[in-house]
Amino acid sequence: MYNFDYVHGLLKAYETATVDRRISPNDTMNNEWYFDVGRSAVEVISVALIASQLRAVEKVLDLPCGHGRVLRHLVHLFPGAEFHACDLDKDGVDYCATTFGARPLLSQEELTAIDFGTKYDLIWVGSLFTHTDQNVTKRWAAHLARFLSPQGIVVGTFHGRWCQHVHKVVPYIGEERWQEILQDYSSLGYGYRDYLSEESHQFISGSYGVSLSKPHLTIQNLEDIPGIRIYLYLERGWADHQDVAVFGCPGYDEPWPNMLK
Repeated sequence: MYNFDYVHGLLKAYETATVDRRISPNDTMNNEWYFDVGRSAVEVISVALIASQLRAVEKVLDLPCGHGRVLRHLVHLFPGAEFHACDLDKDGVDYCATTFGARPLLSQEELTAIDFGTKYDLIWVGSLFTHTDQNVTKRWAAHLARFLSPQGIVVGTFHGRWCQHVHKVVPYIGEERWQEILQDYSSLGYGYRDYLSEESHQFISGSYGVSLSKPHLTIQNLEDIPGIRIYLYLERGWADHQDVAVFGCPGYDEPWPNMLK
């Protein structure tokens, strides 16, 4: 049940590694917090591993991978693992393949159209569900769960309660649409609005915007996914900003061994 020694070994190796400091000129995430945000993913994934039953991470999916803000850290946290880098941004996918040795996977705007064709021990979903409406979030989370190994986990991030305050300092979206998001968030527990075309990425033609979800609703949505259990929910878990939910296998109703006798 316990994997403290395994996680401790991973972190010890990571601390002695040298993280690649090269940043693609096309990386839209490049700012003063770039490397701190990547390291924070290592920290929260380590907490997720302890919460789960994982004792080996051999295959990892980074979705959306961007230009490797997190991947450059994960290759040192799991040095023996196989990495798959998936995104709608082909330039980012190619960069991750060339620079970090990941298998490139060009995503599709409807994620359920992708058959990953394998099982992952870890799926890192950093700031994807922060940009999708509730129905899409539920559909995509359930789809990813289909590609988990017997003890695999999804570590996903969400805009939670704290983000109401963050918007006042660093606005996520235009104020009129933000107020509409807040209205739905207050009444329904989940708010979402699309970006204007000039606020979005050129490689995205469909729905893409900003979401805000209450913790209980995020957990409720995950409860509807068959065959999984919810391992963890951390408010402001990633970079003291986005909430983190960890869910995966085996299911919550997996019987104890003596129950099968």
